[in-house]
Amino acid sequence: MDSVYTDSQGTFGFHNLPPNPYYVTVNDEHYQPVRISAVILPTSLNPTAFLDVTLVPKQTPKETAGGLSPKPSGANPDLMDVREYTAKFSKLARKEFEKGLGADRAGKVDEAIRHYQKALQIEPGFYAAHNNLGTDYLSKSDFVAARKEFEQVVALNQSDATAYFNLGNVCMLMNELPDARRFLDEGFRRQPDSALGHFLLGSINLRTGKIPEAEHALRQAIQLNPVMAQPRLQLVNLYLQQGRKQDAVTELHAFVSAFPDNPFNKQAQQLLHRLEGPAKPAGSARD
Repeated sequence: MDSVYTDSQGTFGFHNLPPNPYYVTVNDEHYQPVRISAVILPTSLNPTAFLDVTLVPKQTPKETAGGLSPKPSGANPDLMDVREYTAKFSKLARKEFEKGLGADRAGKVDEAIRHYQKALQIEPGFYAAHNNLGTDYLSKSDFVAARKEFEQVVALNQSDATAYFNLGNVCMLMNELPDARRFLDEGFRRQPDSALGHFLLGSINLRTGKIPEAEHALRQAIQLNPVMAQPRLQLVNLYLQQGRKQDAVTELHAFVSAFPDNPFNKQAQQLLHRLEGPAKPAGSARD
């Protein structure tokens, strides 16, 4: 549907996408290919999916001949090429997994779920199938089933920070806030500079009335990833709840300016117009 390059900090975005399941692929001659699923949910405010992509350098012929490890020095020892990972499982399980991917691409979520379930019946430890199944359950707002699958992802790869943040998000949507905080803490232990993690933390603090903490976490999310629109919109919610009209206006102006192509830009402009009110014409004072 579209292609982008990252900015100098490695961040990227696709805008004006309607709610649907998508796949983001990364192809670079120096790195192993990456393919990640993402679902944009039809939420009431800002349906956005966040991805955390890790690139693994390709193994050179010299390294292969010398018997060196293909994994980058100092990287997560559990990282490997997706093709290498799926090769561990039976051909029948991989076939069902591929059918699930195809169904997801076609927007057939229920069919994709059935194929992932079949793959897991054959290979219960199929990490990628658990992850995609959890994402599809989330797209259907089946939070209980999504949580179960993301818990399996964590059990199979405890170093995956994003899986913990996914769990925190699901628990927040289920209003199970103590569990949400616990999973966020585990995610921060593995990735303390996660913008997504700080956004979720700010959202939870907002729900529980911890306003200064919520504002601080949302500001951190923006600082860590300036191209994330969602923390800015959540700040607007915070300011409106607190009756801080001028702060909300300032944040809306910043959002409208920074995200002209965001699908919620028009809605933000309308809200801004209501908050600021129509300009008073000159000479309208009564005698």
